[in-house]
Amino acid sequence: MKRKRRWKVESQKVMALTSLGLMLPSSIAVGLLIGYLLDRILGTRPWFLLIFLFFGTASGIYSLLRGLNRLQDEEEAEDTDI
Repeated sequence: MKRKRRWKVESQKVMALTSLGLMLPSSIAVGLLIGYLLDRILGTRPWFLLIFLFFGTASGIYSLLRGLNRLQDEEEAEDTDI
């Protein structure tokens, strides 16, 4: 039973790390898309693209750091449980 629980915990860690790896590029892509569409609609090339590229990058870095801190806190909690 303990082996099954350990496998479950390890697989959850792998899934969490995978989602962290996708957070930054997806945030940048969303920012680029929004900026591109606004520039195309409003005819303001490349200003909104650059602004939303910055927002997407900042959002991705913030989410990445928040996720890493959460994983670190969980790891520390597991270490104190043992």
